[in-house]
Amino acid sequence: MTMHVLLIENSSLDQSESLLANLTEQGYEVAVSATPEAALETTKTLWPNLIVFNSANTLFNLASFQLALDQTKLNVPYVVVGDKNLAGDTSSETIVVAPGKTQQLSQGLKKAASNQKNRFIRVPGLTLDCYKHQMLRHGKVYNLTPKEFKLLFLLVSHHDQVLSRKTIMQEVWETDYLGDTRTLDVHIRWIREKIEDNPSRPQRLITIRGTGYRFILTPE
Repeated sequence: MTMHVLLIENSSLDQSESLLANLTEQGYEVAVSATPEAALETTKTLWPNLIVFNSANTLFNLASFQLALDQTKLNVPYVVVGDKNLAGDTSSETIVVAPGKTQQLSQGLKKAASNQKNRFIRVPGLTLDCYKHQMLRHGKVYNLTPKEFKLLFLLVSHHDQVLSRKTIMQEVWETDYLGDTRTLDVHIRWIREKIEDNPSRPQRLITIRGTGYRFILTPE
């Protein structure tokens, strides 16, 4: 699974100071931001597995960015390349690496990424956090109930396929009983309220009459 990294660094850095080539060579999918505003917007859109902060030649206020990011409820581990004092009051997930230490950076990235490999499911317009049972859509984080998450996970994992009500009840509610599926209907409605622009006219979570439901990966 591709690991998505947000690299925060000054856009004027020369090639020897930039970390972009290093991260790309290690197989990471990298997005770059140079300002706090751009970094916050990219994080809210991408929800990266990791954030790498390159302190070289930058006036970027990491502490202020972290405070703004905390308010979005997006939990992302950091790797800070620079003096440990730059990291400020950070979580235990923050890893600090000295500048110019290529091997140390590689090890720090692997350590930070070790718990991120199967965290996210990304489809157009939606990101599911399998650890926190959350969903990101249009920059907003939604908390999902265990059953909501299990149902949406099932539908997304089988996108563009028709799943019968029987299959859904077996997989999500672990029952073969189909005498009363109102709880399924209620959960479908709750999910549509979170993933659809107009829940009453769904474009992504479609009802297949007499059969079940289908999640559309790329709606027209």
